[in-house]
Amino acid sequence: MGTARPEYPGIAMHGTTTQKIGRALASMALHPSYLARSVQHNLLASTTPTDLELPWFSYAAIDFLERHLKPEMRVCEYGSGGSTLFFARRVAHVHAIEDNREWLEMLGARLAEKGLSNVTLAWCPFDFKNPGGFEHSEYLNAIPAEPFDVIVIDGSEEWVQVRPSCFRLAETRVKAGGIIVVDDSWRYPDLRARHRAKKFLIFQSVGPCRPGVTSTDVFFY
Repeated sequence: MGTARPEYPGIAMHGTTTQKIGRALASMALHPSYLARSVQHNLLASTTPTDLELPWFSYAAIDFLERHLKPEMRVCEYGSGGSTLFFARRVAHVHAIEDNREWLEMLGARLAEKGLSNVTLAWCPFDFKNPGGFEHSEYLNAIPAEPFDVIVIDGSEEWVQVRPSCFRLAETRVKAGGIIVVDDSWRYPDLRARHRAKKFLIFQSVGPCRPGVTSTDVFFY
């Protein structure tokens, strides 16, 4: 389970590959249930989160979502991939916002192959290396003006303010009783200090297809 620790600075995710592996081993020692999954997803097979149909989150956050999601829910996500497939199998509808056309076409083919028709894929290109005017961009504003049960803040990190900007807008779209999920949350400590949520939890652990420990925050509204 995650614990509410607003003071957590995220330092544990920095360091060399060797340091990250060391922390991953320590994390699995504390949470043995993650060991088999981590070995399978990181060492034994050359797979991606899309192949696994899993979000690229911490296992702790994935396990939380498994318990939290309901068939009638609606999800919007900035960024697409394994998470899109994961949500599509568990909720009524997914609205996925993506800036990479080739990636979105691949994902669309994968969804069709799996017979998953409850996903809207929104291609919204943006030059994140030149982020002027992002507040008026199609990418940021592609989230429909309706309440969602779950909003995921993932996607591009080419510009440091992409996810914080998406988070601020998402707070105006999340349903009462809904949640916002912030991936790689250790990079965004300011969101833990400034938000409208009733509470938030930090789900920190190893995860699929990554060499070390990460954190995924869930904000409750």
